[in-house]
Amino acid sequence: MNDEEDFTDELKVWALEHFNQMAIKAVWRPDGTGLRYRKIDDETLQLEHRVDHPDSLHHHDRVSRLFATVNIGMTDEGVMTSPAALSAEDAFRMEMQERQAVAASWTHECGTPLASMPLELGVPMFIGDREVLIEDGETQTVEDWAISVTCTECDGVVLMNPDDFNLLAGDGLFMRYKPTVDEEESDMWYVAMTRQQMYETAETGELGVLVGSECPDTGGKVPPWMWGTYCQRVPHTEYILKVLDDLEEE
Repeated sequence: MNDEEDFTDELKVWALEHFNQMAIKAVWRPDGTGLRYRKIDDETLQLEHRVDHPDSLHHHDRVSRLFATVNIGMTDEGVMTSPAALSAEDAFRMEMQERQAVAASWTHECGTPLASMPLELGVPMFIGDREVLIEDGETQTVEDWAISVTCTECDGVVLMNPDDFNLLAGDGLFMRYKPTVDEEESDMWYVAMTRQQMYETAETGELGVLVGSECPDTGGKVPPWMWGTYCQRVPHTEYILKVLDDLEEE
């Protein structure tokens, strides 16, 4: 098969940019493939794990050929395998367990595990706009966000990918934001309510706030994962004390 015909120029550009953006030892799990890769140096990906299924072999072959077109090597010596899931529910559970196991191994440059950092104090931060290529060949502007967390060991600021933060911290600490007012952090958290919380709010007559792409109170940007949520306004100190109490009870 001719790789030059099999892969579009756009896909090859994406592969090279994706590889270059990965840090050494960073892990990549392409969704729906049953594969886990690690960048071991500036020229090589290593297949660390795959699901024992013919589809995963097919996906790995295609990934290997794609990266070969941009001169990125692939090694699969010593790869670990695990049985294929028997149902969609099992597949989802196994994938989440795999993702969480990988996330638990992440460390800051000072060696501190990200999972041991004060994730309850993480604040969403708007990084900037970026143009991405979509399927029809056109470009679309997307917002880049990160979760800012301060390392307790070196006081360095860690900017976590939102999906990575969600894996480490869970939905309870992810589905929230803290707006900025005149470039200063607000003293108020906007916390997405669960269905049960919305019911209880309706029963007591309390009012929440429906959130779109702009904060209804400040006009500032809202993280995309919060768009369309119904939120409680909670003062910072009250919210953090409640989060810490909940963590102690777990």
